[in-house]
Order: sequence, then C-alpha cells, then structure tokens
Amino acid sequence: MPGRTRSRYTTFLVSVTEERPGGAASSPTVYAVMNPSAEEAIAAVRPLADGSAALAIVGSLSTRVSKALKLKPGQPHAL
Repeated sequence: MPGRTRSRYTTFLVSVTEERPGGAASSPTVYAVMNPSAEEAIAAVRPLADGSAALAIVGSLSTRVSKALKLKPGQPHAL
C-alpha cells in the first residue's frame, strides 16, 4: 500500500504596504504564512489588504521558528 504524498510547506513573509492619501506609503505590515508556494501565500494575505495595497514576499522563516509560532497552513499570522 503506497503512502500518501506529503506536500511541503514553506513559511513566507508577506509585506503589505498601503498607500495613504497624498501618495505617501504607510509602514508595512508583515504576515507569516505557511503555504507550498509564494503565489498561494500572497493569495492568502490579499483578503486582509486594501485593493490599493502592494504585497511582496520579503523572506521566509525556518521550520523551528514556524513551529514556535504554532502556524497552521494557509492562515496568515501578523508579526
């Protein structure tokens, strides 16, 4: 009986920078999201941001730190 395939997750850091009226950008909010790909991580954070906000992957976290934060796959965690 073959074992089930296991998907690998990476914890991405997603930065959300919202524009203020007048063209100035606010300080970014960073979310940690555990997903298989960067595109899925951005898609998980997009509902939390305004339509005019800029989203970007700014890094990743180690497995040890992800476990310490008790992250669940697909659930954004503000840092």
